[in-house]
Amino acid sequence: MTTKIIFTAICFVLMMTLASRAQLIEESFNYPDGDSVGAHGWVHFSPTGTGTLNRIMVTSPGLEFAGFQFHGIGNAASVMNTGQDSYKPLSEIKSSGSVYTFFLVNFDTVRSTGDYFCAYLPSASVTGFQCRVYARKMQSSSEKFAFGLSKTTTTGGIQWSDTVYSKGTTYLLVMKYTFNSVSNTDDEVSLFIFSEEVPASEPSPTLGPLTGTGTDGSDIGRFAIRQGAQSSAPNFRIDEIFTGTGWSGVLPVELSSFSSFVKGRDVTLFWDSKKEINNAGFDVERATDQDVWIKVGFVSGYGNSNSVNYYSYTDRGLPTGKYFYRLKQTDINGNYEYFNLNNEVSIGIPVKYELSQNYPNPFNPSTSISYDLPADGSVILKIFNVSGKEITTLVNEVKTAGYHTVNFNASGLSSGVYYYTISAGNYRASKKMILLR
Repeated sequence: MTTKIIFTAICFVLMMTLASRAQLIEESFNYPDGDSVGAHGWVHFSPTGTGTLNRIMVTSPGLEFAGFQFHGIGNAASVMNTGQDSYKPLSEIKSSGSVYTFFLVNFDTVRSTGDYFCAYLPSASVTGFQCRVYARKMQSSSEKFAFGLSKTTTTGGIQWSDTVYSKGTTYLLVMKYTFNSVSNTDDEVSLFIFSEEVPASEPSPTLGPLTGTGTDGSDIGRFAIRQGAQSSAPNFRIDEIFTGTGWSGVLPVELSSFSSFVKGRDVTLFWDSKKEINNAGFDVERATDQDVWIKVGFVSGYGNSNSVNYYSYTDRGLPTGKYFYRLKQTDINGNYEYFNLNNEVSIGIPVKYELSQNYPNPFNPSTSISYDLPADGSVILKIFNVSGKEITTLVNEVKTAGYHTVNFNASGLSSGVYYYTISAGNYRASKKMILLR
């Protein structure tokens, strides 16, 4: 986990609808080291018939880039110079406007002739590569290399940067594809290359914009990573892939920390932002595994701010167990991004027996009763009226050590004072509650 920078438009954002999505691809490779990316939404597609030959694999650690991501999220993907190519579908096929993809790369080996290592694909094609991004080694130095860009094939030529880039250094690249409608060959591609913090608004591209005689793509529906030819393709790691429909401010919210503190049954989350643009606020989400998330709270944002802002949220009364947390940061226009807590949170076993006051109290018609068990054992929890008559038994079974909560629905009872009692091991306790119609 951790977080990254959320893509948000500074000017363009005002024209977007509330239904628009923040990213068409969000990929931090937050999967186990050694997994194939094909197990996590990527499709291995070329060359055919090679089975599992050199599939693109998740590798540790992930890549870091100051001012782009919150450090520590996930791993990266390792790309060799031969083997299976892979693509990830965009969540929405685009055929107008512009498509941007932001990603980090770090090269281990770059070869003299050079080859393209990533590109866009139409939604129904595994061959029509658009906006091809290349790397080529400097002839006189094995440590320096250039990036290149072509629209489709080499027809129209590859535009190369200066050979000022170094192996072992992490760079942020931004691919841009712009649809134009005058002809079927006038779409444009651009490449932005950054070695340090990303500007908040779109600058001039490092390479492009290029057009040419190559036929335009029918649409953009996939982002592809290529392992290329053995004699020319680079070896590299790739990480933090975000695809959207605008430069999107690139820096709407930049978190500098996200941590947790546990006290008894309560988990307090702390986070702070370095800057905010159009930040509506944060949904706080919790999961007992990382597949099913529920919203447990919301914290309002500061909108626009260039100073550090501090936030916290306390999730109270949790049963014993392990939990995961994430923040869903939402912009004023409806765009959103997730920030994951890097560690799981554990609610342990209480050190003593305790029966808590019901909540709410007074209540109508339902209330919750919590109790703590420091050891496994038989538990009996009963409800009585003010005369001492037993109304119902809520619990009569063996329970494991931990924090427990049971609901009492008094919809069939009249207003008045009631009592609830617990027997667990040698522990006995009773408390009063009030049903108020």
